[in-house]
Parts: sequence; structure tokens; C-alpha cells
Amino acid sequence: MPNASSEIAASKAPAATSSHGRLIEVLDALVRRADGEAWGVRELANDLGESRSTINRILVALVDRNFAVEDGVGKYRVGPRFKVLMHALNHRSALLDTARHLLDGLAEDAKQAVLLSVYAPHLNGYYVLHCGEAPATLFFRPKSGNPFPLEFGDIGRAFNEYLRKHSLPDEISPHQTSIEAPQGISESEFPPAVSMVVRQLAPGLLILVSLHDLGGIDTKVRDSARATLNEIADRLSQTVGVSDSIGCEVVSDGDSSIVARLEGLLQVVCAEPNGYRCKLGMAAQLQCNAATAKKIIGSATLEQVIHIDGQVIYPGARLYQWAALLSNETYSPVKLCKAIVDSLVKETGETIAYLSFDGTTSKAQFLEVIQGWRPIQYKLEIGVDVPLYAGGAGKAVLAHLPADFADRLKLEKLTEATITSHSKLRADLKSIRERGWSMGDGERVIGAFGIGVPFFIDGQVAGSISATIPQYRKEDCDVPSLIENMKQASRRIGHLLSLGRMGRVVP
Repeated sequence: MPNASSEIAASKAPAATSSHGRLIEVLDALVRRADGEAWGVRELANDLGESRSTINRILVALVDRNFAVEDGVGKYRVGPRFKVLMHALNHRSALLDTARHLLDGLAEDAKQAVLLSVYAPHLNGYYVLHCGEAPATLFFRPKSGNPFPLEFGDIGRAFNEYLRKHSLPDEISPHQTSIEAPQGISESEFPPAVSMVVRQLAPGLLILVSLHDLGGIDTKVRDSARATLNEIADRLSQTVGVSDSIGCEVVSDGDSSIVARLEGLLQVVCAEPNGYRCKLGMAAQLQCNAATAKKIIGSATLEQVIHIDGQVIYPGARLYQWAALLSNETYSPVKLCKAIVDSLVKETGETIAYLSFDGTTSKAQFLEVIQGWRPIQYKLEIGVDVPLYAGGAGKAVLAHLPADFADRLKLEKLTEATITSHSKLRADLKSIRERGWSMGDGERVIGAFGIGVPFFIDGQVAGSISATIPQYRKEDCDVPSLIENMKQASRRIGHLLSLGRMGRVVP
């Protein structure tokens, strides 16, 4: 088996295959329109200069992995699994975390705008990764991730000057055709930069930190701007490039498609954006042969999705841009899982509820309840605390929490069927763990029969999906079939929201 360093080093050469590159370009197009009109196949094929059959084949493959969703007939936009990965990058990156703290602090003190911009070789342009806003009536907030040409504004010209003076790594080339300036914003609308600092970071990123005058800037702030920005750039340089890899692993579901392999690569990089140290070799990690791993990594490197430094893999400029573009959306796991729940309701006809458990507060709430199509249904409230010891939804979660958690609960009698004995509850939870699902017969809601199946995110119980059925109809319900459908849905939710080894899954 090739070792990690030789395998990754070999992949730095331009990839011989173009299939991975086309896949990345389609993803890029979907992200560019994340908050706009969905792409049609013909339109996207024309935009990328590819055949409709090729684009359609790629889109179908992306839909299969939840990297894309069909939005209307023949229309596509970015999918929930891709959003999960970009959310992880946005919230696990030490670069972004440090930038938010430092830039927001300076913006508040100076009452001006502070930007962190990134040079984008794949665009021959740049984009704003983070904007520190001034707490004032007048503020400046360019959309994160939106591309600008190098000829646009003080930032672009500063990047251009740096690129002319410095010899940069091979993958950073300022000689490509430049992009056009975005519509709806002119250079005059960009507040002038008081001072700017360009810095080459260890993980292959060229960044620029800038302070912009929104009017009435304090003289002391102006005079110290250069020194302050240099300090911020130094802190960012010290923060990144120090790998804290904890050994995230890709869990294979048997899919050997190029989308599945790319998903595996993105998963480890987004889960460990401060440097993923490949110890076993990426072929072993992506569960493919060395030649396939070389092609995937080569294409991802060439397209600026990742950057490789020895045995460590970092997010590239394009990957950070994708995360920035999607950072403008509100992240809601329950909304990302809605298609899975809707499908379960359609298949079973029963009312299905999505229960979320917060390990920090130890509280559980129904966040989504989808009514079934059968004539008589229960209507459950959302946004209210649900007792974990009573009913199928709560007990499905409680069974997978530490034993002392249940022992500490005060078992209040909600109905005549509520379990109020800790010994009986422990026995019930043991049975639930063994069979993988829970049952509640009028324990929380009189006349209701409930079945709950837990779901796990990265090995930790994070909630449950439950079906609530009128008691008089439970004898006519095909319970084994319903449970199997719910288990499949639970596994899909776990895969969708997890980032590393899933650990415990539904039996």
C-alpha cells in the first residue's frame, strides 16, 4: 500500500481525467445560484460549454448523494448534504473563528468596516470571506463569497500589486482571464481603504485585511491602522497551518461513484479544516484504489478546492468561497431533513414528528410535525419541551443517554399509562436499545400510540423520528413495516448530518 506522503505528493500533478473537474464546475455553478433561480439542464450546459447529456448525468449523480436537489421539473439547486459540509467548514475553521473575533472587535472600536478578503486563483479575482461591521447607522456589508475582478477597488489593486512583486506557488497564477465585476455594485460604492495588509498563509491562501472609512474616522485609528492590521494578519498566520487533526474517517455506504469519492474528500477537509493529517493514505480513507485517489485529489487541488502541504490537506480558496456563499443562509438541520420526513409520511400515511435533543440543555423539542394522509391524525405542538421518559419519541432518545441521566429524572404522571417507576423505566429503555425502537401507548397523550426511532449524528444520539397513531387503529397498522421505513429514514438523517465516523447507528 502506498504511504500517505508519496500518495499525496503524486496527486499534486494535474489530474489526467476531466470528469472530476466537470463535477466541481457543476457544483460551483449550483453554489453561485444558491439564493437565486434554480439551474435548468440546458442553461447550465450552455454556461459550462458541456453537452446536456453530460450535465444531466452529473446532476442526477449529485441528487443521489444529496449534493443537489430538483426544484421543479428539470431545475436544480444545491442540496442539503453539501450545505452540511459547508456549515461545518464555516464553524470549525480556526481562520474564520479568529477573523470573526479580531475583525468584529476592530470594527466595533473603530466604528468602521473591516474586511478579510481572499485571492481566488480559479477566478483571477477575489472575494470577501468575512466583514466586521461597525455598530453604527451607516454600515458596509458586501455579500460574503461574491467574486470581484482584480481590477476592482483598492483590494483588487493591492492583490494585483502583490502578485506582480512576489513569486507564488505554482497553483496560484494571476494570468487567467479575469471575471467581470458583479452587477448592482460600482467601485464608488466600496468605501475607500484606510490601510491594507496582504499576507500569504501556510495553508496556500493569499489574504488581505483592510480597514475602510465609512466617514468620520478617528485620527488615531487612521494613524495606527497599518500596525493594527499587521497584528491581525500575524494572528491569522499563527492560527492557521497548525494541524489539529483528530482522525475523522469516511463511513462508506458502498457507493463507488465519483460524487461519493468527492464527498468523502470534502467531508474530511470540512470536518477538520485546520489541517487534516492523512496517516493511512487517501486511497484507504476514500476506500478506493491509489489511481482513483490520485485523480480525485489532483482535480480538487487543480481546481483550488483543497491545498496540500506534505501530508496535511487544507481547504482551498474555492472551498472557502463556497462556504462563504452559503454562510448567508440560515442553517436548519430540520429543514435539511424535511425531504426525508416528507418521503416517510408519503410512504406510510402516518403523522411523523422530528424531535431534536440538545445535549447542552438536555431538552428535547418537536421541531417539525408532518401530518399524514390518513383520515384521523394527531396534531402535535412544535417548539415545546417534550418529556423524555414518556412517549415513543422521547424514550427513543433517553434509551441512548447515560444511565444516570434517566435516574435523575422526576417521573411525573402525565396519564394513567405514564411510567413513574425508575426500575420499570430502566427495563423499558434496555429493551428499546436492544430492538432499536421505542413504543409509547398513551403515556404522554391519551389515546395515542407512538413509535420512535432515534437518529445519531457522529455517533451521538441527536433526536428521533416518531409516528403517532390513534390507539384504535394500531391493530390494523403494519407496525413491522412502519418501523423498518422509520429506521431507513433515521439512517438517512444520520448520514446527512454526520461529518465523521457515525459510531452507533440504528440496528
